[in-house]
Amino acid sequence: MLLVLAVCSVRGQPTYHVKPGVSHSLDGFVAHYEDSTARLSIRQVTNYPFRVLPGSLLNVGYTASHHWLRIRLRSRRPQTVFVEVDNPRINIVWFYQLTGGRLVRQVQTGDALRFESRRFPNYNWVFPVELDGKSPTDVLIMAAKRYEVLGLRVRLWDAGTFDQKDRRSYLLWGLLTGFTVLILLINVVAFAATRQAVYGWFICLILAISFHISAQSGLGFQYLWSDAPAFNRLDPQLLSGWLIMLSQLQFMQHFIGQQPGQSRAFWVVQVFKYGLIALLGLNILLRVGDVFPQSHFQWTFNATLVFTVMSILLAFWSISERIRRRETVVLFYTFTFAVQLVGYLLVFLINLAFTQGREPLFQIDSYVVVVINFLFDLLILSSGILFFWFQTYRRQNEQLLTTLHQQEQAQSERIIEALEIERNRIAEDLYDDVGAILSTAISYVSNVIRKPEVRERFPLLTDARQLLDRAVENLRTVSHNLMPKNFAELGLARSLAETIDKVSASTDIRFEYIVAGTERRLDASTEVQVFRIAVELINGIVKSAGATQATLQLIFGTDSLQLMAENDGQYAPQYNNLHAKVAFINGKIDTDIGLESATVFIEIPYQIVRPHGNLH
Repeated sequence: MLLVLAVCSVRGQPTYHVKPGVSHSLDGFVAHYEDSTARLSIRQVTNYPFRVLPGSLLNVGYTASHHWLRIRLRSRRPQTVFVEVDNPRINIVWFYQLTGGRLVRQVQTGDALRFESRRFPNYNWVFPVELDGKSPTDVLIMAAKRYEVLGLRVRLWDAGTFDQKDRRSYLLWGLLTGFTVLILLINVVAFAATRQAVYGWFICLILAISFHISAQSGLGFQYLWSDAPAFNRLDPQLLSGWLIMLSQLQFMQHFIGQQPGQSRAFWVVQVFKYGLIALLGLNILLRVGDVFPQSHFQWTFNATLVFTVMSILLAFWSISERIRRRETVVLFYTFTFAVQLVGYLLVFLINLAFTQGREPLFQIDSYVVVVINFLFDLLILSSGILFFWFQTYRRQNEQLLTTLHQQEQAQSERIIEALEIERNRIAEDLYDDVGAILSTAISYVSNVIRKPEVRERFPLLTDARQLLDRAVENLRTVSHNLMPKNFAELGLARSLAETIDKVSASTDIRFEYIVAGTERRLDASTEVQVFRIAVELINGIVKSAGATQATLQLIFGTDSLQLMAENDGQYAPQYNNLHAKVAFINGKIDTDIGLESATVFIEIPYQIVRPHGNLH
């Protein structure tokens, strides 16, 4: 049964003539009446005078009144139009359609009721209006909040345009959601792989901003807590702003590496964060217990604006402490913070205008600015985190590899040192024990063969004496190759000279030994290794080259020591681990093997290590 109402005319309110296929602007066609008693019904309020607004925006600041809006529509043909109230966060919303003085349709909804009460499923408040093409139609909207800021804009859409706008809007929200999930997954994987706190806090920042956007846009109520309207009383839009500030400051500290001993702002930021956490917990407890006063929302809103300014100042202070060092990561964050600051200021000015019940300077919703800032964070900050922390891990890996190489080198040096000690011991045993025994044996044989009758009767003793002499000579050569006697005192150049003299005496190859440059002593381990390499070169020429002449040059250069071995042999000399020995002391080796000659050139950089000392 239709309800017939006596609708009074609105003084000065024009009728909006709906034309198909055009853009609808309701500026100057929306009338307003404030019911301060919050008790008037639709039958009663139609008898009160409405005031035409200069535009389509109603902004009354903090209020607990019922605010009625009235729009008079007319069409020359039957059609469906959509009236949209652009503010998803309204506690009570009533829609009424009156045609020819009759109430033909009504919807009573609000975010204090379950989402299904809207009848038309949309993240915003949408009311379909059927125009009959004959009589004028009045659309009355009642919007109320409980001592909160009330600001809304009324829009009018024809059916086709609204359908396109609605599809496009949900598509964009879907793309944003998918991109957010992708960035979240990347950072979750990075956090799981690295256990770096910066990834964890960036995840928290993304979640906090996502929650804020979902609450402010109405998507959260539509998809996340549609059956729990009591959750809307916790003001997720405001309190999530506090979570954003906490996550942003915590993320900033980890991103730029702010440490307590290196920053005066560190403890101020910590105190601010702990205080904000305490106030956030208290705010939630008061709202859950429903014990907060009427001005509590106003206090929370104003506190949010103050905390926003404080967090910006703290972030600016933290950055300014480090920006003079020209650190790349700090300069990058300064750039992102400067871009974000523009968005923060826009949101601050828009919200400040709404709290004062004024027309905002910028005709844009604050959550649109938040979304733009959010996209910037997802794109730029995610890239920056991955880039800078990849560089950090690369430096850490290089440092680990360097440390590992140093440990391996130290271990090799210990092994070499142990081998040298063992070589010295063997050389000393050969000198002192075996050499002494052989010398005694030679002495005994010499005394015996001095007698003519013994030499004639035992001619093998003379051969034995010769064999003993050869054994002693070979023993001296082996002992000298193991470690020349008094090597530490003689040094590399003189030790090699003695070695070549001994080799020349026992072979037909004519050796030439050249020392060039100003001789300088190297550390003991390096000199021993160079000596081993030189002996390896000499032995290779003697054993397998088939040479008649050979030259060994020891050149003390400015930055490196060069060792060059040349011979005129017909065959390439065979060496035992020569390249490995050269690589161990960071040297470079180059060989030139021809048909009638072979040249080996070795360059060893000088190493500044422990002072030269004796080998033990």
